[in-house]
Amino acid sequence: MKIVKVLAAVAAVVTVASTSFAAETIKVGGLWDLTGVTADVSKPFADGVQDAIASINEKGGVNGKKIDLINVDYAYKIPQATAAYKKFVESDKVVMINGWGTGDTEALKDTIAKDKIPYLSASYSGHLTDPSKTPYNFFVGASYSDQIRGFLDFVKKNWKGKTPAKVAFIYPNHGFGKAPIEAGRQYARELGIELVHEEIIPAPVQDVTSNLLSMQKKNPDYAYVQTTVAPCANLLKDAKKLGIKTIFFLGNYGMTEALPKLAKEAAEGVYGMTTNVPYGVNVPGMKQIFEWDKKHPSKEQRDSMYVRGWAYALVWAEGLRIADKNKQLTGEGVKNALETLRNFETGGLVPPITYTSTDHRPTTKTTVYMIKDGKMTKVADMETLRKKEWLGL
Repeated sequence: MKIVKVLAAVAAVVTVASTSFAAETIKVGGLWDLTGVTADVSKPFADGVQDAIASINEKGGVNGKKIDLINVDYAYKIPQATAAYKKFVESDKVVMINGWGTGDTEALKDTIAKDKIPYLSASYSGHLTDPSKTPYNFFVGASYSDQIRGFLDFVKKNWKGKTPAKVAFIYPNHGFGKAPIEAGRQYARELGIELVHEEIIPAPVQDVTSNLLSMQKKNPDYAYVQTTVAPCANLLKDAKKLGIKTIFFLGNYGMTEALPKLAKEAAEGVYGMTTNVPYGVNVPGMKQIFEWDKKHPSKEQRDSMYVRGWAYALVWAEGLRIADKNKQLTGEGVKNALETLRNFETGGLVPPITYTSTDHRPTTKTTVYMIKDGKMTKVADMETLRKKEWLGL
């Protein structure tokens, strides 16, 4: 009889301890492409998110609660993303998800809204910024659409020709590639810039010689490339072999420290839009990253994608903190908390972040960088207008 009582007492203690541990843990889903066509940029991004959360947990977590980040590699395949999402929501009972790609995020957006699960995707698709259509979608930085508008503003400001500048858009035929194109078409017309060609390239990019020759017939002054860094490097090397004189401009997943390493001399003079600072830039937020790296050395080469992931984690962890403080640690509570952020600072890693219940554009600021002597060199800060008619475009 005594043994039964002892076992019952032990079971009660274990149950209480388990319940207490569960109560002190906040479950968050992490969906990454570690083995698919965008792994070149997703892997360092995922590392940045994971390390930032580990750092936050080391320092006490969110109001004393540890974040349990549940990681899944979906290899950039929408069916796998859908299956992972279902597991996160139904089995893991997460309160929010840090997602990745444009195609999968846009495929899930209606389900996300129905389930009331805040979804901070690494997709910067402008289609995800209108809360009347995608109330639970967020991202951290200027949209792809505002990036391409910033590119066009840069062209307009710096073009010295007697006739309007001619531009081309180059992109793969998927959600990420196509996301900013309509916004770019409309804004080019508004600025009086001539869009002379659009070239759809394969994904992943191997040899795009024929595509570049097709573009070259229209002789654009500038070409905006919306793909990730490894395909951009291949494209630039092919362009150099062909002697193409067009000035290339890359979106924020093409302009990274890896570009000159992959493209070598073909990267020289290439421009790109960035939504966060490169690794090592002297801003206050970099100190925390350096401290983590010193304490937890890694063989991985840190870059701007890592910084991007770190900044993402800081933003959504703040949403968790506010929701928990309000005793509303639910999907709806986290969404409401994020919508109270006003000029939230990450120590300069990204521009100040603001979300409201009517506008999920976090910022419209970007920075133009150029590869000079094999390094990313800052050229100019750009900020597009926050026009109402551009919300969701």
